[in-house]
Amino acid sequence: MKRLLLVGLLSLGCSVLEPPVVRSVDGVVTEGRFIEPEAYALYAVAALREARGQWADALGTYQRALDIDGRGPELRTRIGALACKLRQDTLADRSFADAERADADYGPLWYELALCRRARGALAEAQTAALKAVQLDPERHEASLLAADIAEQRRDVGLAWQLRDALATHARGSIPVWLALRQAAVRSRDAARTLRAERSLEELARRGSVAPLPHGVPLALKALREGDLTTAKREATQLLGADPGNGDALVIALAAADLQQDHESLEALLVSSVVAGTPASPQVLQSLAALLSRRVSAQAGELVAPPR
Repeated sequence: MKRLLLVGLLSLGCSVLEPPVVRSVDGVVTEGRFIEPEAYALYAVAALREARGQWADALGTYQRALDIDGRGPELRTRIGALACKLRQDTLADRSFADAERADADYGPLWYELALCRRARGALAEAQTAALKAVQLDPERHEASLLAADIAEQRRDVGLAWQLRDALATHARGSIPVWLALRQAAVRSRDAARTLRAERSLEELARRGSVAPLPHGVPLALKALREGDLTTAKREATQLLGADPGNGDALVIALAAADLQQDHESLEALLVSSVVAGTPASPQVLQSLAALLSRRVSAQAGELVAPPR
């Protein structure tokens, strides 16, 4: 499951006339944006359908959410991404253009646009979009890796390794980055870079072996139910470190980050999660349905509850 529930809580835009939403992350209180409850629920359902590969259904649900609360670039970006996958090129182009008009500095827009252009074989345009994504969101390692891969496809080996070597310096503690760098080095038959990547992965594995072990999903879920979001997120994140495809851990981590309204954690979880993982269990989905019922409505909770 790549995107589940509670993903778009702060992503649908707002009006200055609407009340702000207070969020607390690690003791720091700031104000977020108000979300229309109906749009919130529809976004959650669309995200769940997208995660299951139900792209046409997800697209229609995102469009319904857009009709209710579509002032920001986020929904338009998701619509553009799905329309591109479904080869609805006119809708994809229009949605991406609308997203850019809403906020040209929204990094995920350019990342998704790069993926779309690459899928169409428009590599020059894809490269431009990917580099824009890197510029706007340099901490999103996937953007740099995408830009590097596109540069390699365009036979610009110098740019490709300039981007990858920068990641090797700035993302030294990221296992996914080093795995991608090793794969690229092997593909390029670059023995020196392959060796560097392997040694870095070995060092990270040694560090991980002495890290505190997670207590498992039951503790994380108990903490989530009791409102101990710090514990819930910590346990779920550690579980994901051991098994990136753990659907229960991903859902709990997303829920905890959402309840804290922690933008950075949400984005990091989404971009690092695997596409084909273990589906979330009915117990976890029931807990999240209860959360959604309390925060939005009983109907919203029923939409994401597991089948009875």
